[in-house]
Amino acid sequence: MIIVASDVHLGYEHADKPSFMSFLNEIGGTLGQTDHLILLGDIFDFWRRNNVSVLLENEDVIEKLESFSTRIHYIPGNHDFTFARLNPMGTVPFNIEKTLKLQDAGRTFTFIHGYQLEVLTNFEPLTIEEYEDLCFSLCQRTGDFLGDLLSFLWDSIHLSFKRGDKRRDMVQAVGDVPERRRDMHKIDRLARSPAKDIFLGLGKTDRLVFGHTHRPFLEKLVANAGCWVLDASMKNTYLKIENGEMNLLQYDPK
Repeated sequence: MIIVASDVHLGYEHADKPSFMSFLNEIGGTLGQTDHLILLGDIFDFWRRNNVSVLLENEDVIEKLESFSTRIHYIPGNHDFTFARLNPMGTVPFNIEKTLKLQDAGRTFTFIHGYQLEVLTNFEPLTIEEYEDLCFSLCQRTGDFLGDLLSFLWDSIHLSFKRGDKRRDMVQAVGDVPERRRDMHKIDRLARSPAKDIFLGLGKTDRLVFGHTHRPFLEKLVANAGCWVLDASMKNTYLKIENGEMNLLQYDPK
């Protein structure tokens, strides 16, 4: 069995930490050594808060994960991209991978956070690598000056946007929550299209699982795990993969 949760944004004032902790408490007893728990990025939010402060405030989450006997995979998102460049030497209770492939009942599942799809659809001519550099910088330099910092960082990678260029406005919107960003529907469209296979290196029958947009959905070959933030239209969703089948579920604390 594979359980997938994404976009909890611990450290953000609207993160539903109580429900997520209740969720972890419940699934911890159901997952065994041959199962997988996938944390699909933006579990922590390092853009809005200092990295160390966020982790210290959420030590109980890390301790809970350490108590699990199952295999835990952490896919860094744009808000916690710090993890993608750490060399933890076994000091964290999960494997860190930007892209993960798993087999279940003979089917291949590919897991990414999903910012890659937004770069491909909305941030041309920015490359995925340049966007990741930006994400790492935003994680390391948090504060109330996000807008000024974005302007400086975009200029520093020589994109040469002109004043009034709509692309520059789009780039500046990277600091907005997904519920306020425009053109998020383009990400869903690409995720549902066979075109994604070319850009992501997927086989025709591979299943893609991602998060990032806070817009959960499930189709035959693609799924979005959703989020755990209170300002989303649908919250506290997760995926359960068993016998090769994906199920999108909503957690209801008892």
